[in-house]
Amino acid sequence: MIEEKDEIDLFLDSQVKTEKELLQEKCERIYYVASSQIRRDIMRAVCFLGKRKEELLKETGLDEVALKFHTEILISADFLLLDEKGVYRLTELGLQVLPKL
Repeated sequence: MIEEKDEIDLFLDSQVKTEKELLQEKCERIYYVASSQIRRDIMRAVCFLGKRKEELLKETGLDEVALKFHTEILISADFLLLDEKGVYRLTELGLQVLPKL
């Protein structure tokens, strides 16, 4: 016996994203992150060795609120991470993008 799908099943099925949709979202996220000059400056400042918050504040001229806002966007997009020692570092994706900035 085949069960009919109800409205909830149909809704849940419609929420599954195709590979193309996932790739599109990733491209949009990368574009959004990289479209900001401030975020590109943060990534260049972090570079290969990493930087502490105090160093980034000094090098970028941002205040703490602005730095936190932009670093959180970079972290959520998987460009940046904050390690256990409080050092911002580029992720693998961040390192791949860095030469293109």
